[in-house]
Amino acid sequence: MRVPLLASLLFVIALCSVRLQADPRSVRLQADSPVDQRPRFDVASIKKNPLGGARVSIETPPGRFQAINAPLSFLIRWSHRIAEPRIIGGPDWIGVDRFDVTATASAEGWASERTRQMVRTLLAERFGLATHTEMRDMRIYAVTMSKPGVFSEHLRPAANDCSAPDTPSRMGANGAVACGMLISQNADSASLRGGGQTMADVLRTLGEYVDRPLVDWTGLTGRYDLELQFTADRSALVGTTAPGGLAATINSDIAPLPTALVEQLGLRLESGRGSVEVLVIDRVSRPTEN
Repeated sequence: MRVPLLASLLFVIALCSVRLQADPRSVRLQADSPVDQRPRFDVASIKKNPLGGARVSIETPPGRFQAINAPLSFLIRWSHRIAEPRIIGGPDWIGVDRFDVTATASAEGWASERTRQMVRTLLAERFGLATHTEMRDMRIYAVTMSKPGVFSEHLRPAANDCSAPDTPSRMGANGAVACGMLISQNADSASLRGGGQTMADVLRTLGEYVDRPLVDWTGLTGRYDLELQFTADRSALVGTTAPGGLAATINSDIAPLPTALVEQLGLRLESGRGSVEVLVIDRVSRPTEN
């Protein structure tokens, strides 16, 4: 499957100063276990990308993992399924240096989570990456429903069952996403279309567009279909202009993410502080290349 790391979305935020407690529904990050106990690729190659540019891509067909022009910071985010604001520490080069990674393993039993585990093992072995998780009190956005229990046209219970592990992404009628998440981003805006997604899936994606962790206080425990378009002051794409630019709220007809959430999904962002689980980088070094 090709993941070109595109994105496009609308953002509307209602800010209110409140003291927020840890969200009991938060999904815990996966801590690193001893390297020799984790799955690993049979063969792997890591090389410095000589061309640079903004485009980053990942492909994970059965038996193969390939990342092109990817900073280590993005590989960490991808393998841990974590948004950038929840990663603490690390030298500047992990977000600047670009790498091409090609790795292979048996296609038998190939699954997305196992692939992410193998990438984490690879990063530990070749970059000397060591991490741990901990709870930290920090600035957050709590995500709540504007009208609890009331859904909108653009956020509704899922029409398809996408709950099975590694359910393939597929499109439905009229350009809707039946299962999975489709993200696109350009200089003017970003958009997100999802089918059969949990709120954790949605907030993990939106977390790349804000400067602090998103905490789910919606109480929504099911799976949902949604469409969202917005501008933002941050970009989910490495090295690219924010969708709508830094003056998005002034120059664009498309709403900024906080407003878009309210108007399109009936969700609200509340600014405050809370205890959040983060991934802390203990040590890392530039990789040994093949």
